Amino acid sequence: MNRWKTVRVMTMRSTDDVYYRLGMRLNEHQVKMLLIEPYFKILEEFYTREQAEVGAKFPLGAFTAEELSKTYGKDPEALTQILESMADNGLVFVIKGKDGVRKYTLTQFVPGVVEYQLMRGRDTPKDRRIARMLKEFMEGEMRQLMDAVMRDPEMVKQMVPEAPARIITVESELPRTTEIYSYEKLSAMLERETCFSAATCYCRHHKYLLDDPCKIEGVPKHSCLLVGEAADYAIDRGFGKRITKEEALEIISLCEKAGLMHNVGNYSDRAFFVCNCCGCCCEFLATVKRAGNNAVLEFANFVVKAEKEKCSACGECVGRCQMGALSLGDEGVCVNESMCFGCGNCVSVCPTNTLSMVRRRRLEPPPAKDRLSQMGLG
Repeated sequence: MNRWKTVRVMTMRSTDDVYYRLGMRLNEHQVKMLLIEPYFKILEEFYTREQAEVGAKFPLGAFTAEELSKTYGKDPEALTQILESMADNGLVFVIKGKDGVRKYTLTQFVPGVVEYQLMRGRDTPKDRRIARMLKEFMEGEMRQLMDAVMRDPEMVKQMVPEAPARIITVESELPRTTEIYSYEKLSAMLERETCFSAATCYCRHHKYLLDDPCKIEGVPKHSCLLVGEAADYAIDRGFGKRITKEEALEIISLCEKAGLMHNVGNYSDRAFFVCNCCGCCCEFLATVKRAGNNAVLEFANFVVKAEKEKCSACGECVGRCQMGALSLGDEGVCVNESMCFGCGNCVSVCPTNTLSMVRRRRLEPPPAKDRLSQMGLG
């Protein structure tokens, strides 16, 4: 028995338990979770038993309520009510066709269900209770086990075969001495989209609800961007507000000025979301720092290079780096390439042109149609 299977069965739950079956179904998505009691408690909070039954049996792909009624043996109208309630809470994703027909698909747990719980940016007793539950979940037994898993190359590949998101370099700092591909430029990925939404960043709002607000100044309130079908869904369900492409680009510019790191869905031809991340709040960045690898967040194709003879040791770049990849030594700035994700924010504040971005490699992300086929997207 391999190590992933050993960890997967570390639970006292019966395999007939609806939340165990739901956890198994959610693990058919790209990012998998350990099936242990803290995870089941979170699922019990987010899904009613009726919703869990629907989720546990949900087929791969996107389907109309009429099509799903045959799977569940339920009246289409009654099933639609359940699906719509789940969609309102981020548990199923809705794809609207040009003909107005709605197709439903099961939302993956993370990134997905977790983020939707707090994305509306509300501050109610329920929101604060969920925030505390998620903190206990993320910092308790689940973290201890997940941290061990994330440091084990074999298990990482089984739990997260490919990073769900990747860093995009600040466009103005891309090198001019090499060809830049469309999937390496945020503006090129957004150009093809027609629908945009801005939402409250889950990570920063989570910290706010725990009375530990973001330490970065100048961050727009609605700094989480969704595009395409993701934006349509967010707007319809009240997770985010509709914005124009120009407003999206302005938010991106403000986030760059604040020193935030752009990350997008790890697809070669679509973005779907643009997160603007800080080291003090982002769970993805925190996981990367603890694990010491890029299993959950892929490097940009560029890395910062330092010409130390130019360095004035001002320290501007060190304070700006969200990953702690830069430090000052006797000969000037030092770069820890294993922790440099290639965001380019340090280059934009260097007063002596000591820093520049150079190509690390040419890695093309997987096509959206391959990565998102289970959700009926792409």
